[in-house]
Amino acid sequence: MLAGWPVRTPPGRQPLPRQARILKALNRDQMYALYEEAGRRRLGMGSASPEFRAHLDPNTPHYLFPDPANYYWPDKDHPWWECRVLLRMVDGEQITGTLAVLPETFTALPSTVPVIRQRRLAVTARMLERDYYLWSRDHAEDCSPQRCGYPAEPTA
Repeated sequence: MLAGWPVRTPPGRQPLPRQARILKALNRDQMYALYEEAGRRRLGMGSASPEFRAHLDPNTPHYLFPDPANYYWPDKDHPWWECRVLLRMVDGEQITGTLAVLPETFTALPSTVPVIRQRRLAVTARMLERDYYLWSRDHAEDCSPQRCGYPAEPTA
């Protein structure tokens, strides 16, 4: 299972470039900036909010690697890379999700994770079924601006 990179090229498609076959570790602010960029550029996957940022664990790394679905494989209609994220939330739970990232943005990020750990984390992220929606649904009862630290929305 850990013998090669877990993202396989679909039949009839060009493989991802070598610089896309890597997992990157990011801190909360770096990950949040990628979500902001996806929202600002309207890439269709991922958007940022103060509430989302407040729920990302500020003390642990979050992970990102290109893992496009067959229908989002990079081409002229999809010039961005669909990336899988592995996030640690403030309550310690790990969740997964997808985020659109421009290739030049991804390649500019530093790579500091040892290769065997990259593969393990990528397999973990691909196997997780819990995403932000499911996590936030279960977390909603305990969540508030006072408890989780995000700004309260102004009342009309």
